[in-house]
Amino acid sequence: MKKIFKVCMCGLIAATLISGCSKKDVKETAGSKTEATESSAQETVAVKDLTDIDNGKVTLGKYKGIEVTKEKVEVTDEEINQAIESDLSAKMKKVDVDRPVKDGDVVNIDYVGTKDGVAFEGGTAKGTDLTIGSNQFIDGFEDGLIGAKKGDKVSLNLTFPEKYKNADLAGKPVVFEVTINSVQEKQIPELNDAFVQENTSFKTIDEYKEDKKQTLLKSKNEQAEQKVKNDIYTAIAKEAKVEPKQEAIDANYDNLIAKYTNQASSYGMDFATFIGAFTGMKEEDFKTAAKAQAEEVVKQRLIVNAIALKENIKVTDDDRKKVAEELGYESADKLMETESKFDVDDYIINNKVMDFLTKNAVIK
Repeated sequence: MKKIFKVCMCGLIAATLISGCSKKDVKETAGSKTEATESSAQETVAVKDLTDIDNGKVTLGKYKGIEVTKEKVEVTDEEINQAIESDLSAKMKKVDVDRPVKDGDVVNIDYVGTKDGVAFEGGTAKGTDLTIGSNQFIDGFEDGLIGAKKGDKVSLNLTFPEKYKNADLAGKPVVFEVTINSVQEKQIPELNDAFVQENTSFKTIDEYKEDKKQTLLKSKNEQAEQKVKNDIYTAIAKEAKVEPKQEAIDANYDNLIAKYTNQASSYGMDFATFIGAFTGMKEEDFKTAAKAQAEEVVKQRLIVNAIALKENIKVTDDDRKKVAEELGYESADKLMETESKFDVDDYIINNKVMDFLTKNAVIK
C-alpha cells in the first residue's frame, strides 16, 4: 500500500492524495456505546484537474532572510521507556486462564439483549471478544462480567444511555444474558537480553535502548525542522497580500470531498461513517473545516508558485522519479497513473520552494 502523499508544508492538513489511509476496525453493536450506521458503498466521484484553475492574485513581501528559531531537541529516559513499553505491548500474548474474570482480561462471549422480554435488533451476538475495561459496551456490561468464570451464564440488568442514538433503546432498561465462552489473560513479555535478541537486531538491552534514543532524536529533529518551515511560511504569508479566487477555493474543496468520498467507497462505507471513523468528526464539522482548509491551500499555492516563478524553481522529470521511488512506485509514470500529474507536481514544487526558503532563512 502506498504511503500517504500530502502537502505538509506550513503545517496544513491539506491531503492532496489520501490513497495510503489505514483502515480502522469499526465494529459496533447494540450493546456498544455508539450505534452502528449501515454502510453502503458510493459511486466513484470525479476529481477535477486543477491545472488551469486561476487561483487569484498575490503580492509577495519579504521571503528571504526570514529569522526563525529552531527548538532544542532532547530525549528523556521516560520517553525511551515509553517507546520500549510500546514494543513490549506489541508482543503481548493472550493466554487462556481458568480463573474468575478480572479487569484487563479478554473474554469471548455470547449474549442476547432483551427489552420488555423481547430480543431487540442488534442486541444478540455469538463469539464476541471483549476486553474488560475497554468501555466498548454500555456502562455496567463489562463490570458485570468481573468475577465470572468460563462456562458461567450472567444476567445483566442495565439501562441504555439517555442520549443513545437509537430512540427505542435510549434511557430504557434492558437485560443481557451473557455466556462466558473463554477467559484470556494478556501477558506482556519482560524486557531482557533474550527479548532483545529474539525481536530486534541487537544483542543487549543497552544497544536496544540506544537505538530507541536515536530513533526518537531523529523523529523530534524532523518535527523541529518542520516547525522551522512552518514558522518561515507563516512569516512569509503575513507579509504577502493574497487574494484567492472563490472558484479555486470551491474546486479544491470539491476535490477534497471527492477524494474522501472515494476513499470511503473503497472501504464499503458511506461518507459520514467514514469521516466519523477516521477523523472522529461529524460530517458537518468536517465539511466546515474542509472549506477553511481549501482556502488555505489556495493561498499557499499562490505564494509558493509566485516564489517559484521569481526564483526559477521548476519541477523536473528527475523530481517526479525521485518522489515515485520514495513512495514505492515502480516509476514516475506509474505514480501519475494512480495520482494526478497536478497533485504530484504541486507536492514537488511545495517541497522545493520550502527547501529554498529554509536555505535562505536565518535559523537561530
